[in-house]
Amino acid sequence: MSLSKIGTGFSNAFLYAAGGCFLVGTGVTVVDVALRAISGSNVPAAIELTSLSIGLGALLSIPVCYAHGAHVTAKLLSELSPARFERPLGMLGALVSVLFAVMLFWIVVENTWSKLTSPETTTDLGLPIPIALSTITITLGVAAVSAVAGALAAIRFRSGGDQ
Repeated sequence: MSLSKIGTGFSNAFLYAAGGCFLVGTGVTVVDVALRAISGSNVPAAIELTSLSIGLGALLSIPVCYAHGAHVTAKLLSELSPARFERPLGMLGALVSVLFAVMLFWIVVENTWSKLTSPETTTDLGLPIPIALSTITITLGVAAVSAVAGALAAIRFRSGGDQ
C-alpha cells in the first residue's frame, strides 16, 4: 500500500469523523428545539453535548486542511499574478501553518500533562477532563504532522516536483 493511499485513508477517516460530530451536534440541537416546542422539556446537557461535538468536529477537520494545503492565503494577489505570488504565498502559508500547529500542540501538551491526574469533569456530562484533553492533544498532534506533510508537499511543488 502506498504512502499516498494511507494518507488518503487517514484524511477520509478524519473527514467522516468530523462530519459525524457535526451531525451529532446538529441532531442534538434539532431534537432539543423540537422537544421544547412539543413538550416544554429539553435534552439534558444539550448545550455541552452540542459544544463538545461541534468543537471536536472542527478539531478533526484541522489535520485534513493542513495536509491538503487548504490554509488561507492571499487569494487576491495569487489570482492577479499566479506565476509571481501563488508559490511564495503557498510556501509562506504552509510554513506559518507548521509553526502555528506545532505551537498549539505544544501548549495543549503542557496543559494536558498538568491535568493528567485531575479528578475534574465537564459540568453537565461528567466527562473526565484528562480524557477530553488527551483527545484534543492527539488530534492536534496529528494536525502538526499534517501541517508538516502539507509544507513538504508545498516545498516539492516549489522545487518543481509536482508541477
